[in-house]
Amino acid sequence: MNGAVPIEVRVALHELVNEFAYLVDFGPAETIADLFAEDGWYGWGEKRSVGRDAIRETYRQRAARGLRTSRHLTTNLRLSMVGDNEAHGQSLWLIFAEDGPPPHPAVPLLVADVTDVYVRQDGRWLFQSRQLADVFVAPDRK
Repeated sequence: MNGAVPIEVRVALHELVNEFAYLVDFGPAETIADLFAEDGWYGWGEKRSVGRDAIRETYRQRAARGLRTSRHLTTNLRLSMVGDNEAHGQSLWLIFAEDGPPPHPAVPLLVADVTDVYVRQDGRWLFQSRQLADVFVAPDRK
């Protein structure tokens, strides 16, 4: 990774990454779109939602399918500064998720690599892009 990350930027980016996971797990998930730049995008494999409206709609559609219990554990966040208002990050996700109310068996859904580009706009750090790549997937979920 490139340049050193000032502590205040590191804290802000950790909070951004954690807020994303919190909103997916506890909602309201459609507000995840507000963590992205207006023209930001979120991708998982070949799927991509571009722009806040598309990201918001993706999570609205998921919510319309019914109750989903999930926990997104994020770890190993590596950050680097690319410029005064841009940073890059890589992290790992361990995801547990099942339809319906808890409790559920403690069986991981998947482990994913996450690659982020962050931008600072009006003093606030946002995702410019967030790309997930599955690394380990539960055999019954492929």
